[in-house]
Amino acid sequence: MTDVSRRVDTDRGFRSVAGRFATGVAVATARGSDGPVGMTVNSFTTVSLDPRMLLICLKHDCRLLHAVRRTGRFAITVLADDQRAEAAWFASHGRPAGTEGFADVPTGPERATGCPLLTDGVAYFGCEAVRTDPAGDHMVLMGVVRSSGLLRPKPPLLFVDGHYARVADGVSSGGAA
Repeated sequence: MTDVSRRVDTDRGFRSVAGRFATGVAVATARGSDGPVGMTVNSFTTVSLDPRMLLICLKHDCRLLHAVRRTGRFAITVLADDQRAEAAWFASHGRPAGTEGFADVPTGPERATGCPLLTDGVAYFGCEAVRTDPAGDHMVLMGVVRSSGLLRPKPPLLFVDGHYARVADGVSSGGAA
């Protein structure tokens, strides 16, 4: 440990340390028994290329997880850097359920799953749920990607240090690091 580093043992401290890792921002959606269900997620990552798989982490008791367990399908929309309002809206606990919660957001059905897709995003994935594993107060939901594609040529929205952020030098079409 260096002189400038310090250990953090509180939940708030842990969140602060973890928040130093910038993540993308996405909205996960499914078809619920009472209409569309969606929520903002930043615990999203690709897992495998063969087969194409990704994962998201959801609280045990969230409506989205219940909907995915019922239907076996979900979709992910990666948000654009001009979609901070949508990110905050789908993260809000006070947002209305069902169709009313999607009323002012441009959506369409994702082609492979029928789940709502936020059409102003930058990319999307339609997934078949294949596994859930408990992980503390969350469940890790893994899905096989049945379809994916690009939506708009905008930079993605980021989340770091508890705030939304933008990519500083734009987005290139080059490969990964």
